[in-house]
Amino acid sequence: MGRDAPDRLSLRSLTNRILLSAGLILGGIGVAVAAGAAKVSMLPGAVCGAAIACGNFFFIRKILEKAFSGGGAVNKAFVVQYTLKFLGLIGVVYLVVRYAGFDLLGFLLGLSSLFLGVLLEALARSFESNA
Repeated sequence: MGRDAPDRLSLRSLTNRILLSAGLILGGIGVAVAAGAAKVSMLPGAVCGAAIACGNFFFIRKILEKAFSGGGAVNKAFVVQYTLKFLGLIGVVYLVVRYAGFDLLGFLLGLSSLFLGVLLEALARSFESNA
């Protein structure tokens, strides 16, 4: 219990930071739209991109939890699952960009919420005390 609790808390914290970053991006686009600096057509693309980023992290988390739950050894299924997830992500992003007709800048901003969430988590951890 002592070893699993911090890992689960850190994943929960990272999940919250990714959702926070998605909200910040969507809110920033909303403010830009209200100020007349951006088009309303950016919002659906940003929502779609943020949803894909959050779904991507969900699958990353599930694959990693399954891979490291069996002790110290990582099995071959991890490599296959992670590769399939990555190829699926590439396919979904391609299909959305090619056929969905979303605003590309809005979509990319929403998709970047995963990166921003990980960055926020790393910054938050860097300010924690090492007690």
